Amino acid sequence: MRYIKRIILAIVALLTITAVTAQGEGFNLIVVGDPQPQTEEQITRLENEIVPQIKVIVDEYVASGYPTAILLTGDVVWDTMEFLPRVKGFFEELGVPVYAVIGNHDHDREVTYNESLAEGHYIATFGSKNYSLKLGNTHFFALDNISFNSYDDYSINVDKEQLKWLKKEIKATPRTSRIAIMMHAPATDFRTGELMRYARRITRLAARRELHFITGHRHRHATADITSSIIEHSVAQVNGNLWFAPICADGTPQGVFCIEERDNEWQWHHRTLQNDTPQTIVAYPAGSVSEYEDSVVIKVIGWDSKWSIKWSENGVTKGDMEQIEIIDPDYIQYVEQEADYNDVIMKRLRRSARPANHYFRCRPTSQNSHITITATDRFGRSHTVEVE
Repeated sequence: MRYIKRIILAIVALLTITAVTAQGEGFNLIVVGDPQPQTEEQITRLENEIVPQIKVIVDEYVASGYPTAILLTGDVVWDTMEFLPRVKGFFEELGVPVYAVIGNHDHDREVTYNESLAEGHYIATFGSKNYSLKLGNTHFFALDNISFNSYDDYSINVDKEQLKWLKKEIKATPRTSRIAIMMHAPATDFRTGELMRYARRITRLAARRELHFITGHRHRHATADITSSIIEHSVAQVNGNLWFAPICADGTPQGVFCIEERDNEWQWHHRTLQNDTPQTIVAYPAGSVSEYEDSVVIKVIGWDSKWSIKWSENGVTKGDMEQIEIIDPDYIQYVEQEADYNDVIMKRLRRSARPANHYFRCRPTSQNSHITITATDRFGRSHTVEVE
């Protein structure tokens, strides 16, 4: 019955979406970070709350005329192997290709020290862990960078067999092609920002090419320019913090990471799901943030180091805002004033709260000043907010 429903939904989508003819080569990729349902309630919320909001984005992209696909960045489920086919089915019902990589929670926790057996459910659902695909002028390669012994004993690495396969695949691609590596765990060490040893090997295989890593696992948003031609996109969890908070611990709202290629150029952005109008700047008036009570503070969703954040006071340009690192005010407010879980979950929520760097502040000369803030990303797209 479920398969019949999927077919009907796909037909309806084709009939209701008016697609235009795309001009030039390109694609749209909707990256979904760590869906990770653990309970029947959570998987129901995924089906009824999250997926319908992603469908809105899918429909917009299909109407653009460019090929559109979905990527799940691993931890498709939360140790609930029986949920794997259901989650895959939810996304397949959107009517576009669905790809995935394996995460640590996609291994059967009942199996220890037998990785092949532990990943059996995932492979039965999604197929090979290693595969390649081409979208636009980009060649994508899926790798498994979880070396799994048990639930509490796994490491982040890509073994020699995968590197051998990747070397052969990259060698067969045109030198002008962009390379994108899809994995679950990050390529960089979050403490130092440096590439991990296995990731450095990958960069050597893709030498003199534009290279992007697309990863999840951290449940936080970060786009890091490693070199002028190597970038990692660490995608935040789509459902907030482990389904227990409606916002990730770094302040990134429920959302997806959208990559668009047009005429061989990439652009990307975080697309929030909670709002009819996708949100980029969240402003906190002076007095709202305890560490900076004399300042207007903003959060820039999807920020990276190539953004420009400027402000003006009563029409007078003031220049760049000061970047600061704080724990997200919205996350803390939710955890301390709204969340009502058992002690174990509350401890987990509080432990997740760490300072992030996509915050900026300015100090008005008067409490009555009118503040205008403009955040411009690396692609020249500007977002403005007014603060009284």
